[in-house]
Amino acid sequence: MANKENATFGPQYKDIEVGDIIMLAKGKPMMLDCGKEIANFPMAYQTHGTLNKNKSNAILVCHGLKGNQYVASTNPLTGHPGGGEQIFCPEKILDTNKYFIICANVLGGCLGTYGPKTINPETGKPFGLDFPVITIGDLVRAQRLLVEHFDIKQLVSVIGGSMGGMLSLEWAVSNPDMVYSSVIIAA
Repeated sequence: MANKENATFGPQYKDIEVGDIIMLAKGKPMMLDCGKEIANFPMAYQTHGTLNKNKSNAILVCHGLKGNQYVASTNPLTGHPGGGEQIFCPEKILDTNKYFIICANVLGGCLGTYGPKTINPETGKPFGLDFPVITIGDLVRAQRLLVEHFDIKQLVSVIGGSMGGMLSLEWAVSNPDMVYSSVIIAA
């Protein structure tokens, strides 16, 4: 389990929900489109495959609908398969012997990333409806911080369906230097 320093989710939180967690925006707060700043916030993610020496084999999968990090593995909380097990694995379409696949729980999600379940430090209670309004742009800026954590300069592709397709499109528009290709499905 990765470092969960300063990640506070309250008494109902279970470690089994998250996979790996990284704390983002430690040195500089991230500005949200609503005008609020967030700093030192957790993002849960999973990776499949190995990042090569040149860091040139990374693919970011922006999960559609579910928005969680379980794209190619079973969600331990629900027991449901991620749905990508026939795509993101060795010797399949996106071969994890060749590519480093990253999939993150979205900002505002409930499976280990900063969201309404996170404890508001001002009240000592979960944010709930007081959680800041977030946009697709905010989600992409948070994902970019995760990609930068791996010191990846350019992604081979950003892939997503539904809301993930909107994220993939936003990646291509707002970070063209970091995206070699985009796969946008039903967005």
